[in-house]
Amino acid sequence: MEQGYGATAPNEDPDGKYNLQFSQQSIRAAFVRKVFFLVTIMFGITAAFCVVPMVSEPFRNWVYNNFWVYLIAIIVFLVVSIALSCCGNLRKQFPTNIILLTIFTLSAATMTMIITACYNVQSVLICLCITTVCSGSVIVFSIKTKSDLTSKMGIAFMLSMVLFSFGIFALIFTMAFNWRFLYSVYSGLAALLMMFYLAIDVQLLMGNRKFQLSPEDYVFGAMQIFLDILNIFLMLLNIFGRGR
Repeated sequence: MEQGYGATAPNEDPDGKYNLQFSQQSIRAAFVRKVFFLVTIMFGITAAFCVVPMVSEPFRNWVYNNFWVYLIAIIVFLVVSIALSCCGNLRKQFPTNIILLTIFTLSAATMTMIITACYNVQSVLICLCITTVCSGSVIVFSIKTKSDLTSKMGIAFMLSMVLFSFGIFALIFTMAFNWRFLYSVYSGLAALLMMFYLAIDVQLLMGNRKFQLSPEDYVFGAMQIFLDILNIFLMLLNIFGRGR
């Protein structure tokens, strides 16, 4: 069928349905490339931020002594995330969407920089390698599989609520009885759930499923993929990370 798209002459396709399908596929392919291009830039900025405290001892000490920077980054991150997620006009209106995505990326990069500054370089690199392999495998699987994971969003939501409840109890018992293994279990389950969300979000990008993102939602798509992979990394860092 794909070969037929390029070989079909106008007089052999009076209804234009093949040209329409080819056009839709081209738009979807351009949309996917744009999303992953944005994700690459976002992770490039995040990686650049994280390198600074690793190579600069004075800056790392400054980070330790100025926790207010982390709090501001969290507030900005949450506000912009809510704006991009809930306001369809903002995330589709250029250049407002790019400006908000830039602010979102800078705040997420700042948060990640401060978190990774608390761990040694070896553990950060190990978690980065594991995250890269796991994320790449999930992306390839979600593209190749015939299963429609977008129809499983209700299951993902229920698992999120269960994990949220477990996380509250894990935090309480960790603080009260020093049961740190519960927090490690929570982090491992959260990483698996984020991989499930990553597979769903990739299929939302690719289209031809029960649910799919509009090509105008490239900013929202980039934000979702970025958050999925970043959360996988942070959860793995909770498990395998070692303090300085």
